[in-house]
Amino acid sequence: MKSFLANVYPSKWQISSIGSLMLFLFWLFGYDGITFSDDVYYILAGKEFWNGTMEVGSYHFSSRWGAYVPAGFFSLLFDWDIHWISLVSFLSYWATYYLLLQFFTSKNERLILTLWFLTHVYFLHFLTKIYPDSLLVLWCTLFVAAASLRFEKPFISGISMVFALFMGFITKETIVFLAPFPILLFFFDFNSKPFPKSFYITLVACGITAGLLYLGYFWAKFGDPFYRVTSINAGHYVSEFTYADKGISSIIKRITYSPFLTFIERAYWPWIVFAIPGFWKLWKERSHPEFTLAFICLILGFWFMSSTLEFYNPIYLNPRHLIILIPFLSFFIAKGWDTWINSFKWKQLLANLLLLGLTYSAITTDWKMAFFQLALGICLWIQYKNFRLIGIAILLLFPAIYSFYYQHQIKQYQSLLNQLYSEVEETAESPILINNFLDFSKKILLEGDSEEMEKLIPIEKADSIIALKPEKIRLFLYQYYQHAYPKEEVDVSNFENAIPINYSLESSKTEGLIETRTYTRKD
Repeated sequence: MKSFLANVYPSKWQISSIGSLMLFLFWLFGYDGITFSDDVYYILAGKEFWNGTMEVGSYHFSSRWGAYVPAGFFSLLFDWDIHWISLVSFLSYWATYYLLLQFFTSKNERLILTLWFLTHVYFLHFLTKIYPDSLLVLWCTLFVAAASLRFEKPFISGISMVFALFMGFITKETIVFLAPFPILLFFFDFNSKPFPKSFYITLVACGITAGLLYLGYFWAKFGDPFYRVTSINAGHYVSEFTYADKGISSIIKRITYSPFLTFIERAYWPWIVFAIPGFWKLWKERSHPEFTLAFICLILGFWFMSSTLEFYNPIYLNPRHLIILIPFLSFFIAKGWDTWINSFKWKQLLANLLLLGLTYSAITTDWKMAFFQLALGICLWIQYKNFRLIGIAILLLFPAIYSFYYQHQIKQYQSLLNQLYSEVEETAESPILINNFLDFSKKILLEGDSEEMEKLIPIEKADSIIALKPEKIRLFLYQYYQHAYPKEEVDVSNFENAIPINYSLESSKTEGLIETRTYTRKD
């Protein structure tokens, strides 16, 4: 049995090929449509950019060229096919995977890296989406990977780091978490022989040049080199995801134990737990300091960074923002895999940390996460290493694959498109009330058909439509709002309370997640 399992394990080349194929298949079959949120802006902004109509202004998304320019280019290539536009996210993930593979020569380590890099559900969810976070995965990894060449190829290393940092910053400002990294690296290298002097000269010179060009653009266009910072500060608003407006206790909770709860709730906890041995090993051996120092910068940035410079308001730990941690966590997991396999103390520590996550998941009745962590904890104690690896691989792959099926079921995106097209084609003059998030996304859903879009009215404006007293009113209600946008229940309730006063229900039909109703005015 031992020799059989050893023989069926793939080679290093086969592992990278299988990993690339898995990533492509996840992208190909995992597409479940847009998120009806920020991705709408990036897709439309990209189209406007290549049409020459995009204007950079005070809205801070408008200067995220790295997010919407590639999306717009792919929309030209693939004739406005949203799935194929998201190919830019697939290429970012694949390039990141390829970069990470260069740090591994062991077949076993490559296999571990592949399993943990390709199976985090949130990470995979944005594989098929048009978001800057998906591209930032590549720029953060390239920024750090380029630093590893500073002794062998100092000039290329310095230029590549500045390029990655610049591209990352114009994609999304989160990469600023890595700004202290070169300083930490300098102190780490200070006593190195030889000291990579030419690397740091290149890094500083190119960094100053890139910074002056960036600030000079805003100075020339808006008369303020720090216009970008001003627009970010101005864009701050109070919501359920802000802390400063809720008092010091809310801030203390956010910067103490709340991040741990987020890691557990959003499935990052097992990745963090299994990454600890690798991080400790590399730190102790002073090996791959680029990854350990960069990871410290990212964690501290997520933990303590403020969303505005005008006052201290810790950023909200959106699970989408955290996907840039996955390449680093996967790297540490693969590097430290052999560290804990034959160590009772390490297994005990990992098991206790998983038990901690399991306990919280059970208290909050998140039974799927509780079972996932329980099963991983059991796998820790399987004696035969190949069976242990196979067990963990199944545990990682099953939720990843199932998540695609689950998203398709709760969203039924293609059915939404088909029924929305039919609705606008069949309805002549009557206004059609739709979910607010559908109205926000209608330029994409109806592919820019302005005549058809005019028929669609957000349900939050139901009162104004009813006041006009049209002969008929149509309601097109996408029940997905109950899962993704539950706050819209208020607008639905307001409509249902107001409509019976002047209108009677003529017909009602439910097909899948779509409920359509026709109301006729009472004479």
